Amino acid sequence: MGALEQAIQQAILKHAGKLQVKQVLSGVAKDVGELTCTVERLNAPALYDVRLNAIDDDLDSYFTVYPVEGSEVLVAIIENMKTEAVVIRCSEVQMVKAKIGTTELELDANGFRFDRESENLQTVMTDLIAEVQKIIVVTGTSPNVPALEAIKNRVKKILK
Repeated sequence: MGALEQAIQQAILKHAGKLQVKQVLSGVAKDVGELTCTVERLNAPALYDVRLNAIDDDLDSYFTVYPVEGSEVLVAIIENMKTEAVVIRCSEVQMVKAKIGTTELELDANGFRFDRESENLQTVMTDLIAEVQKIIVVTGTSPNVPALEAIKNRVKKILK
């Protein structure tokens, strides 16, 4: 490509960049659902069905942040269409969900749930403690069943 063609291409790209409107709007999250929320804005119409993920398909991998109802959010407008918007930041988080293949994580104020394939971490930990509690030692000291039960309850506080 010659110098003239490069200069023309750069001028076109520079001009096209000026024509493209890019918007980031702020508002308050309302009606937070599994995939979308409503964003109410000060002195402007509300934005409905604002995506929590850029893509709203059934994905094998995702990372979704759920804003707290009433928290401040920033919303990006996709392709300059206000009917296509996505939450890009929030001031307060209600829950986070992530999935990569068969591994899933859910985190909220009640703790976290961690699943891999068909296994759940809380179930595995609880089953382990239950089996250890069954151990009977002929000579020496048997497992401290009340202490193991207390540990099982502590695991349930952390994992949901």
